[in-house]
Amino acid sequence: MDLVKIGQYIAGKRKDAGLTQRQLAEQLNMSDKSVSKWERGVCLPNVSVYKELCDILGISINEFLAGEDISEENIVQKSEDTLMQVATDGDQRVRSMKRMIAVLSVIALVAFFALGHVGYRYFTQPRNYIVPVDRDSAQMKTAELLAGTDGAYLYRYVTGDQFGRLTVYVSEYHDGELVSKETLGWIGYDGTDSPSEGMIAVVPDFEAFTVKLVVADDSSKLSTDLPILEGVKGRKYYGRSAAEINQMKEITYGTEQGVVALLYGKDAISAFSLTDAENGLIAQNTKNEYAYYISLEFDKD
Repeated sequence: MDLVKIGQYIAGKRKDAGLTQRQLAEQLNMSDKSVSKWERGVCLPNVSVYKELCDILGISINEFLAGEDISEENIVQKSEDTLMQVATDGDQRVRSMKRMIAVLSVIALVAFFALGHVGYRYFTQPRNYIVPVDRDSAQMKTAELLAGTDGAYLYRYVTGDQFGRLTVYVSEYHDGELVSKETLGWIGYDGTDSPSEGMIAVVPDFEAFTVKLVVADDSSKLSTDLPILEGVKGRKYYGRSAAEINQMKEITYGTEQGVVALLYGKDAISAFSLTDAENGLIAQNTKNEYAYYISLEFDKD
């Protein structure tokens, strides 16, 4: 994200609202020095004040993070771009920290043999894996603010080996019975190098009865909407839950692997692990009147 652009946008909107830096700071229970830093592009506000700041300035979270007004016709596209930018920016910070940690680890290994297990974990980590974004991270909290009431599920994939195609599937279950399975979309890399990493975002919107799926890397993006609970009477009263990847998961090329299962039930919801879903055990959870199992397949060819 462009901190200078966002800072200039905050300053402009503050002035439009007829507020001084001190007045804005007082409304947020912060110091005017903090507001000054934001407006100079030194740093962003803490994620905990995003919503209150936007309410005061009369802007949306998407506009704040984009650093510009967003027209009605561009809001969907801009929301997707901002969501993935938030995820990517957070990823870049994590990579920088990892590089720093790696350097310090090498120095420590030379000086202190007792820290050898750090290097062991580094070198035994899978070359290809999917990992969920930490729910407590500022990156995830920002994505949840962008997504709204139902939150978001964010994952990062890393591929040390080349692959030719990434396909996304959805399997729909009614009362534990598989009623359909379809391809939501795919990204191909025929004749080009596949990315070394990318992001996956699954964003349910229960009020609109859709799920937004975005898969993106440095050069490609797949974006699609999955309708849910179509034609179901009283669906707005249904409960919902999810089973998802909760730790690093090794990618097996040529094998369909689950990412998240979205669960809906009128009276009750039966929880299960994503491993159960991969093993076909969704059928045993008949309390979940509707389940949408989203899975990926990385193919080398």
